[in-house]
Parts: sequence; C-alpha cells; structure tokens
Amino acid sequence: MKALLFRVPTVDDRSFRVQVDHDKHFYQRLHFHPEFQLTLIKEGTGTLVVGDRIDRFQPYDLVLLGANVPHVMLNDADYFQPDSPRQVMAYSFFFKESILGDIFITSPELMHIAELLREATHGVRIRFSGPNSLTDRLEKINELRPFEQLMLLLNTLDTLTLTPDCERLSGTSYKNPNKPVDHQRLENVFNFILTNYANAITLDDIAGVANLTPHAFCRFLRVHTRKTFSQLLNEVRIEHACRLLKDSTQSVSQIAFSCGYANLSNFNRQFKQVTGMPPRDYLKRTN
Repeated sequence: MKALLFRVPTVDDRSFRVQVDHDKHFYQRLHFHPEFQLTLIKEGTGTLVVGDRIDRFQPYDLVLLGANVPHVMLNDADYFQPDSPRQVMAYSFFFKESILGDIFITSPELMHIAELLREATHGVRIRFSGPNSLTDRLEKINELRPFEQLMLLLNTLDTLTLTPDCERLSGTSYKNPNKPVDHQRLENVFNFILTNYANAITLDDIAGVANLTPHAFCRFLRVHTRKTFSQLLNEVRIEHACRLLKDSTQSVSQIAFSCGYANLSNFNRQFKQVTGMPPRDYLKRTN
C-alpha cells in the first residue's frame, strides 16, 4: 500500500491553492500533508478522524488542520451504494505557514492569526448551524481573483480567532510526520476498526493488522494516539451509535448490538463515558 503522505497539487505562481470537491464521497484514506488545510463542508456526513480525535462531520463544519496532522473524512456507508444519490461538496484552502513570511512575527495586527496556526497543530473546528455571510463567501472562492481569495483566507482565519465556539479537535499536537511505516500502521489500524467496529475485535486481531506483538502494539498506539485500544474502539462504536440514535428508528438495544456491544449495560456505560450522558438523554437532546 502507498504511504500516507499526500501531495497537494501546487500552482507555480501562487502561494496557496483553492480546491472545490464535488463528488460521491471524500478521499477515504487517513493522510497528512505539509500544507495547512482550511475546509468548509457544504454537503456530506460521516466520521471525522483528526489526530487522536474521532467525531462526526456534517454540513457547515469549518475545519482548520495544521501541517502534517493525520486526518480523514470517512463518509457514511450509504454514500458508497451503487445507486446512491448522495454527494459531497467542500471548499478548501491549502497553504504554507510561510504564506506571509515575517509579517506574522513582526505585525501585532496578525499575532492572533499566528497563534491560531500554532493551535492548528491539534486541528480546530467551528460548527455553524447553517449558511451565513462567511460560508456564502467561501462558496464563491472560485469566482474571486487571487488577491481576493487571499483576503478571504485571512478574513476566515480572523473569524476563527474571534468565535468562542471554536474547538480544539485532537489532544495530540502534530508538528512533524513520523516514520512512513508508522503512518502506514496507523492507517491500517484505523481502516480496520472503522470497517469492523460492529464485530468482536481482539487485541491479537488488531496487533496483527499492525504487524506488531500485542505488547508492542499497545505501546505504539499509546505513543501515537494517547489512547488504549479499548478507548479507540469504544470511541468509534459510540460515534456510530450517536449517528444511529439521531438518524434511525432502531431501539437503543438494537443500536447497541449493531455497534458491537454484547450487552446493553456495557453499551450504556461506555456511551456515558464517551459523551458524558446516557443514550436516552442524548436522544432527547437531539430530538
């Protein structure tokens, strides 16, 4: 399999790249790249993995990712059905931190943006409830002149620093990529869990996926995600359970079993540990 380093196409006479994704689903491999990425999701839902964070993504999420932060937006299963009418759309900037050179360091007016870019080593996000003047402008980035695009990028970064609802995503800060073999192992592990979370997965199973002994795998996972295997697996299962509680008519017990839990009491306990509330309270809050 290919290494996780993703090469962002560049334009020789531009210091940043604008990209509009309109397809059946997003890029499905856990990856990283040396450019910062600022993305507005217009259409699409699924599982968001940023560093050690596993969560949902949805329309009007605005996400800023620092250089070399491992990430993937894995669309829900129905996006991959042959006759599915579902599609995704996103508007992105890819840029290097050096885009304005020493101006970030020497100009007090831009220090708050420089601090935001440092925070982006964890990944940050704003969840808008719907379209607004900022998202409307981002949706028209292809209609703007390069100078106007650059001003929009700076304006959007400025908005992120002023919004109290801006949240840090990953508990781990990423500044430099690890060895390619480590990224490959992480990709294999995440892909296996995201594909098989509904089944019983033993430590021996997942260690074999990483081509490590169980003891070495536990140490590897702790170093790279700051999580145990059981924590990682439970977060994936509960993330999918949250989606089903919001979007399906299944009972709580049916959802528990479909997400890989053998009994309801364990599901309730794990759900509260991950979300801070029992499933029925979560269901009431989302209705």
